[in-house]
Amino acid sequence: MARGAPDPSMGGHLALKETTVNPDTYATLYGTRRPAPRRGGTGIAVMGGVLWALSLQLLGLLGFLELWAKADIGPTEGIPLRRWGLTCIGIAAVPIGLLRTPVVRRLSVPARVLVTGLAVCSIVLGLAIRTF
Repeated sequence: MARGAPDPSMGGHLALKETTVNPDTYATLYGTRRPAPRRGGTGIAVMGGVLWALSLQLLGLLGFLELWAKADIGPTEGIPLRRWGLTCIGIAAVPIGLLRTPVVRRLSVPARVLVTGLAVCSIVLGLAIRTF
């Protein structure tokens, strides 16, 4: 029977010749998916680390200046840093809230570090500009 000719035993459907498929080709096309390894992200992680280091150093400097200003006033009862402590808790709440958003959860880990570092660094820089 010629290829493409109707086969009466199949109810008039076309009879197709069976072909063999190379097993390697079949495995490549229909096998389990193997994602390619990602090599990027190092620069993003370094930038995020630099932003976090900058913001934490600036926050430490501001805390030191706050202590120095309180010590320059004279003797006080304890260390009155209630306002400074609340400020630090507020700054710490920003990356925690940001990491809970679905958009940031979909990002890679280096991108998360960069996004949260950028947010915290901008808040601390704003606090430093307001202080000075």
